[in-house]
Amino acid sequence: MRCKSFTAAAFVAMAASQVHADTQFHAPGDLMENSGEGVKSPVVFFPDMRFPMESGPAYANSHAFSVGGAKGPEGDSCDAVNYSYPWRDNFCEFRRSDIAVCSSGGHSGQDLRPATCEKGVHWTVAATDGVVSHIGRFAVTVQSPDGALHRYVHLDMDSVTLSPLDRVKQGDRIGTVSNGWLSEIPIHLHYDIRQPVQIGDAVHALFLPPYSSLVAAYEKLD
Repeated sequence: MRCKSFTAAAFVAMAASQVHADTQFHAPGDLMENSGEGVKSPVVFFPDMRFPMESGPAYANSHAFSVGGAKGPEGDSCDAVNYSYPWRDNFCEFRRSDIAVCSSGGHSGQDLRPATCEKGVHWTVAATDGVVSHIGRFAVTVQSPDGALHRYVHLDMDSVTLSPLDRVKQGDRIGTVSNGWLSEIPIHLHYDIRQPVQIGDAVHALFLPPYSSLVAAYEKLD
């Protein structure tokens, strides 16, 4: 398994390109108020990845802190406000306490809502070529050739026809967006990427901020 060698400076400087905020996308690290402290670097860690939904539109925002979420304002999670631009990063929002790059604890990935608030309709697809490394209760993980683990969470598992060790090509269907077996949470895809990196003499699998890579991939979506 390949890994990347990091220094503190290299973590910020490693990428091939950067994204810039505009009216369609809030800046990286600009989390909802009182939801955490984000990673503000605009580094695109995965410039060649495909957007992990088959088609757009899609809306990046917090399923927990938005309207209808467990920590958000009361209302229906299908409210139109949750299905509108601009996008907002939610990597590092308050969820857990062991994400290495998050000073506020961290959410390991990005929440993505599909075009409509319907489960079992909108397909997720492989962001890169790879091998299915794990299939869980409501998630599929694909390992790319560079060792990165791309995880698709809250899927309708009845739509998943893959098995562990199956090979996938970029753009192949993974499963449809749902809310897994947790009917009380909003319909969304949780997407995260863990990259094996070498820090000193040890190798660690670190969650990397996916937001800027997702923005870049979305802008290339047909």
